[in-house]
Amino acid sequence: MGKKQTLEDILKKKTREPQIIYLLGGGASFCAGLPGIFQLTQLVRSGLCNTSCRTFEEIVQALIDNGIESPNIEELLSELYYRLSAVDLSCHDRERFKMTLEEVCQYIQNALKVDGPTEYHKEFLRHLVSRREAEPAKKAPPIQIFTTNYDLLIELTCEELHLVAINGFEGIFHRRWNPNCFDYDIGKASTHAQTPRFEPSAHHIRLYKLHGSLSWFEDNGEFCEDKPSLVSKRTPLIIYPSRLKYAESIRPPFDWLFRRFGDAISKARLLICLGYRFADEHLNQYIYRGLDNGLSVLVFSKEPIDALVNKPTYPRLSMISEESTIIDGKDQNKVTDLWAFEKFAKWLPALKEE
Repeated sequence: MGKKQTLEDILKKKTREPQIIYLLGGGASFCAGLPGIFQLTQLVRSGLCNTSCRTFEEIVQALIDNGIESPNIEELLSELYYRLSAVDLSCHDRERFKMTLEEVCQYIQNALKVDGPTEYHKEFLRHLVSRREAEPAKKAPPIQIFTTNYDLLIELTCEELHLVAINGFEGIFHRRWNPNCFDYDIGKASTHAQTPRFEPSAHHIRLYKLHGSLSWFEDNGEFCEDKPSLVSKRTPLIIYPSRLKYAESIRPPFDWLFRRFGDAISKARLLICLGYRFADEHLNQYIYRGLDNGLSVLVFSKEPIDALVNKPTYPRLSMISEESTIIDGKDQNKVTDLWAFEKFAKWLPALKEE
């Protein structure tokens, strides 16, 4: 009788699939001290003052009166946008709602700024590069990371590790949006026996920021990238957490990014979700479609995902949380701490055994 596989053995086998894409959510940034949605709500609530504070509290109370016991920042922003859209709004109310919205968005931006990468993010990317290097160059796909996060942790990590991050922008001093650059390859050109050769490099990633970034801006209808500043009054090009997320996702440049996510899902064999809470239906639809068409999905999250409760026995869906471990729809009756990004980043195994 062969040796019984451990939970770690099972997970190692699943993650050795080379056709992998990664989806990072807010949980992948907690190890950098960045807040989750409820912490962010409290930070914003405690940071506002004067008129904006009173307006914000008025909206909090209105939502509580409507049965939402503890409104989060997404629900509060949704209500702010809704009130601003009212056609019979007085000039006074329009001005105070607009000012509150601007201050809330500024707090969100400031709360998500970081000075540098974490050791966990460096470990994560080192492992991805080493896995890419272990594959035959012509067969292995490029490293593809999709994220709903605005923060610059992946970009700063690439900079420190001397990796090239292709994020859709071209240029040096004036970086402009050009999605064609996602299809560029980086490597070494050479000639052997008078035959041109190209050896792709593993030292670059394709980074798709589905909800925008703190370093993205729009100037006169043109999308550009620049270093964010605490004193700058420029508004980053990001999709803020609200019920308007879907409407925002179908306008440029986000529409292109979501289409690319759908295309990547259709070609991948495994999607690994790290810290993604499945709170974006416009994104989830691509994942569910992938599951219906042969994609395997491996979800790492501290808490069980409410959106996946009705899919626990899905044959290609695996969910690792603090409470349980479900592999290919079957409860393993075991738990692991790999749901935490920092644990996963250090654990991620090589494609091949040494």
